[in-house]
Amino acid sequence: MTTRFRAVFFDAANTLVHPHPPVGELYARTARNYGIGVSASAVQAEFRRSWEVMQVQAAGDPVRYGIGEADGRRWWHALVMETFRPLGLPQPFDAFFDELYTLFAQPDVWRVYPEVEEVLRTLKARGVITAVVSNWDTRLGPLLDGLGLTPYLDHVVVSAIVGWEKPHPRIFASALALVDVPAAQVLHVGDNYQQDVVGAQQMGIHAVWLRRRGGGDADCPVVSSLRELLTMIDGAPAGA
Repeated sequence: MTTRFRAVFFDAANTLVHPHPPVGELYARTARNYGIGVSASAVQAEFRRSWEVMQVQAAGDPVRYGIGEADGRRWWHALVMETFRPLGLPQPFDAFFDELYTLFAQPDVWRVYPEVEEVLRTLKARGVITAVVSNWDTRLGPLLDGLGLTPYLDHVVVSAIVGWEKPHPRIFASALALVDVPAAQVLHVGDNYQQDVVGAQQMGIHAVWLRRRGGGDADCPVVSSLRELLTMIDGAPAGA
């Protein structure tokens, strides 16, 4: 699939960036300062369980994190409390949560995947509009800036700011309005099939499923590295 796309949308978490060390290790390390000694693997398992619990509770909501920072803090507060409920709650809990919330806003605990800067730089050089379309709270914009990615991005569309979350059409519509490009001339890539592939396709946007560990059949191209996008996009204006 080599197409003259005029814009490329990217998911953020596990597409452009990922936490490092893993969430479980960061949570466990911080918890030790608040009287709870627990292994990173145990916390990671509880985090995954709690994440699923919170997804079920949020089913039907247009956006998990609400709108604005206060809503996002409340959502993460509930998730962290659910994660530590079976392990023992660090005390004082609010101070522990505040430290974690601040920690995950810092670029130091995130890593940019090795090929990301090269891909974004190449797309920009080809005249392709680039945007992030992400289910995230209000910390994403400053985080991308701190990680040095902002110069390569034309737009950042965050669910907690626009009030709609992938796969809802409204978040993709917000991104399309910003880039002012027809959906058929836009490519979206992300690691979550339902949110990124189905969400984009229902808006007429071409979708690529990123599976960094390989494998998987889908009704769209599947890549294991964002570098593969460069062979799909020739960078010339559509219709030229």
